[in-house]
Amino acid sequence: MELFSFISSIVQMAVLAVFMFLAIRLLLKHTDSLTAVFLSFFFSLWFFADIYWLVYDILRPDVRMPFAANEIGEAGMLLMLAAIINSSVPHGSRAAVKHVVCAVIFAVFNVILWIAWSGEWVQDIITGLVLAWLLASAVCSLKVVHALTKTEWILLGIYCTALLAGQGLTFFFEDPLKTRIDIGCYVLISLGILYWLVKLFMSYKRDHFAKKLMALAVTNLAWIIVALFMSSGLFYTIYINCETLSVALMYIAAEKVVKES
Repeated sequence: MELFSFISSIVQMAVLAVFMFLAIRLLLKHTDSLTAVFLSFFFSLWFFADIYWLVYDILRPDVRMPFAANEIGEAGMLLMLAAIINSSVPHGSRAAVKHVVCAVIFAVFNVILWIAWSGEWVQDIITGLVLAWLLASAVCSLKVVHALTKTEWILLGIYCTALLAGQGLTFFFEDPLKTRIDIGCYVLISLGILYWLVKLFMSYKRDHFAKKLMALAVTNLAWIIVALFMSSGLFYTIYINCETLSVALMYIAAEKVVKES
């Protein structure tokens, strides 16, 4: 299990190194593109945050990492991801008010769960603020490009509520019921990842316009990031590999946006 996790991390770093190079090359060809600028910073922050985490894990195995440089890098990474989508799919402050409110509420409840799990108030609140901005940016982009139908928005709200409720229930029950609820939450998280990946692949297949691809690609990556915050063990490692795949999908969408702008 530890070897699988280590290999997954190494593969992700190698993929990030490749796309960091490609993003910088894209920037050199399109120096006037803000999306290309943010994309380069995004991959660079992610790559070096992963290096820090890996080195720490090797030097101090089984020791919980405090609020450190990689956490700051990850917060910057989430901000860059929000900047990428906001520069790719411009929108007004009132593009999706109700959707943004729901996204922020979802982020707040995530922070409550993180604090309950780790007890690290400062780190979790700072990360939660950044996550709220990313989710708000993602839902605005989805709304602007009409990526979801009204029914899909309603189902997404119900789905997120069920996921948060399930995670919350794990604090009130003991095993074996707690384990069963936990597995149910992993099923919900995994189905969410599958939904966004399928929707993104279908969008690529139908050759939708670049902004719609970008909105779906960033939302997919944001959902996987949320999934990683809610997981551990084998599922965490599986989601890391999904995240690595999503990096490639996001770069393809971003490159298309930059070339068409």
